[in-house]
Amino acid sequence: MRLLKIPFLLSILISYFFLYPSNLQSQESQFFVDRVIAVVNKEVITWSELYKYMEFIARDEVNKLNPEEKMKFFKLHENELLERLIDTKLQLEEAEKYGIFVTEEEIDLAIKDIRNKYGLSDEAFVETLKKEGMSLADYRKMLKEQILLGRIVNSQVKGKIIINDNDIKSYISSHPELACDEEGYFISQIFIKKRENTEELKTKINEIVKRLIEGESFSKVASVMSEDTSAKTGGSVGLLKKKEIAPELLNIFSKMTVGQISEPMLTEHGVYIFKLDGICFLKGSQQLIDHVRNLLTEEKIKKDYKLWVRSLRQKAYIEIMD
Repeated sequence: MRLLKIPFLLSILISYFFLYPSNLQSQESQFFVDRVIAVVNKEVITWSELYKYMEFIARDEVNKLNPEEKMKFFKLHENELLERLIDTKLQLEEAEKYGIFVTEEEIDLAIKDIRNKYGLSDEAFVETLKKEGMSLADYRKMLKEQILLGRIVNSQVKGKIIINDNDIKSYISSHPELACDEEGYFISQIFIKKRENTEELKTKINEIVKRLIEGESFSKVASVMSEDTSAKTGGSVGLLKKKEIAPELLNIFSKMTVGQISEPMLTEHGVYIFKLDGICFLKGSQQLIDHVRNLLTEEKIKKDYKLWVRSLRQKAYIEIMD
């Protein structure tokens, strides 16, 4: 499933999204609480378990959607997330098989890091979970499972990957756009002109974000919604050299990963939303070598991970109910 990598809009611009009521989970899951939807080896998966899993995995995508939009998102991705939960169950069984475990102290530290990241006290953290229909016990369980998944994947997939110098040289040769005489960024953008009517601007931005969250491509949204000449090229503005980029934009681009979409940037002329399409490194630089090594490693991880999970499925008993 493709989960959009996009931070939610600044509060000054957005009034469309809001936190959903804390009773939603209980309302939706009460009816299905004991309904078995899948069997994985000797373990069953109920609708309520899948719901909690969706809440946890897709929290960045749904935690500011209203109840109707959130349920629409879950229904749209329910089958895909069920398959992911089945894969999770199989991997957790492997972790147990290899004696991999997580201590309560490690979970405490992980939660502390999360609280610090968002500036939340213990009480505020628990209250936030309640608003999202999740108990602290549920959250600790899922966090533990995520740590276990990371460790078993490191053990069985990542730890076995080797990328050599010839692999890197070959990749650079076949991707000349990565090496430049001057460093820069390949950028696409959506630009919305400033309005005297602030509500009209909010509505326009909300519509753009909604379409992106629902999975519409950035280039398609830009070609239809953007209000500058880059709309003709699907928002693409090509390579911007570092030395020619304004400091505030350079700060934004330098913190983005390839494929990521930025928060809207309000200027005196209007609002910009950027997408980082690629990075061009200085020819022969260590940054270029490191970047390519990371790319090749990620590609190999994805490929080997799929093969590994497929092998787990082939050995397992899996039944999905109607």
